Amino acid sequence: MSAPAGEITYDCIVVGGGPAGAAAAYFLSAAGRRVLLLEKERLPRYKTCGGGLSPRFLQEQFPFSFEPVLFTQARSLGYYYKNRAVVIPVAEGAVSMVMRDALDAHLLAHCQAEVISGTAARAVRELPDRVIVETTDGRCFSAPYLVGADGANSLTARALRLRPRRTLAAALEVEARVPPAVMARFSGQMAFLFGEIRWGYLWIFAKDDHLSVGIAALRPKPGELQQTLRRVMAGYGIDLEPAALRGHPIPIYTRRERLATARALLVGDAAGLADPLSGEGIRLAVHSGRLAAQAILRGQIGRYERDLFWQIGLRHAITGPIALLFYALQGPLFYLGTLNPFSTQGVIDLLAGRISPAGLAVRSALTLPLFGLTELTARALAALGRREWANRLRAAVYPADVSAAYRS
Repeated sequence: MSAPAGEITYDCIVVGGGPAGAAAAYFLSAAGRRVLLLEKERLPRYKTCGGGLSPRFLQEQFPFSFEPVLFTQARSLGYYYKNRAVVIPVAEGAVSMVMRDALDAHLLAHCQAEVISGTAARAVRELPDRVIVETTDGRCFSAPYLVGADGANSLTARALRLRPRRTLAAALEVEARVPPAVMARFSGQMAFLFGEIRWGYLWIFAKDDHLSVGIAALRPKPGELQQTLRRVMAGYGIDLEPAALRGHPIPIYTRRERLATARALLVGDAAGLADPLSGEGIRLAVHSGRLAAQAILRGQIGRYERDLFWQIGLRHAITGPIALLFYALQGPLFYLGTLNPFSTQGVIDLLAGRISPAGLAVRSALTLPLFGLTELTARALAALGRREWANRLRAAVYPADVSAAYRS
């Protein structure tokens, strides 16, 4: 490729330094490509994110340890519906909590790419032989390929006319310092709160020395997120002052869309890959970043959209209607779903990438008869004074990671 004077050339340019961009840059540079990564914020930088993640998933994707940034192990999953709470222990090491500034910096520290932070892309143009990126500080870079990892409001997507019909949910989050009694109550817990807002949920995730609390919903009314978040958290003794409320859009996958051109590919939130049911994004961002890198390395850009759809998008398309049903019937499905130990194990498997949201819904529905029969039998045994037999039955039937929570 011959570039005009003043253009600094690379084999690939990645715009955005989150998990999707960092993953793409890592795999491309590890394969010997000369990669430039542009991040508009100074690194490390705070990023709004609940931060629940499976260490096993990270170990399967990358050949280096994430131990330095896995701050807190989740020891339980908590499900709350108004005045009802179900808290279920999970196996050690199944889920950990991360802070995005540390996670993203850790990923980038292992990249062999050149990273320029504090500089945003101002314009993106695609030519027949290369993609040109102009930055806010007046520099001009070019490469045969570009990976757009610049978030839900992606400049890359707008410039290249990709994803014109976006569906966005809205979220607010606070890193809250709380009294010791409140911290002890939620210590080691990932809590999901339902029934407080239509088409959404709230969360309380315990981290080392504070709680990450937030709310997300599709099509909320003006001010509804702020009011609901403050009201619900006050009920749990969590004062959101003086911490700042940080808002961000969540791009929800609802349909197959155009995510690539001949020389550019969208990944992560720029590709709109957040899960329609949970809003989860980190795992899917890493997955898409790796798929983008593989497509570039193989010289098969045209296969990227197809591979992404079959590995991620199709599951999301199936999950969308399930999500609408769940949020429309939060009360009944809370009692049918969260009390089912097979559902809880499914949530753990979902975070580890071993099951899709649609698979979780199917598993929950198909195991309800087994759960009901087991509980009826176990409770009958307990009523007859055979509590040990009841616990043996539960241990034999229920998944090992969560069975202890159901023993009487």
